[in-house]
Amino acid sequence: MPSELANRVIGLISPVVGDFIAKAKVMAACKRMNTDIESLDKTKLELFANHIEALCFDLGPVAAKSIKDKVLAL
Repeated sequence: MPSELANRVIGLISPVVGDFIAKAKVMAACKRMNTDIESLDKTKLELFANHIEALCFDLGPVAAKSIKDKVLAL
């Protein structure tokens, strides 16, 4: 079960890409930083935001930066 922070990020991204892809992007960002979706917390937020920005770049650079900024504001 995803952590509260992971669920909030999934909720943030899912209106753009859908629930399944949003969860996959969050899981991939966690994997890139050698953690899992259950243990994601605010201590890892800055590194996670950088990874999620890179994974969302296919949505466009402006959208990816916006998602990163919103994640950092959580």
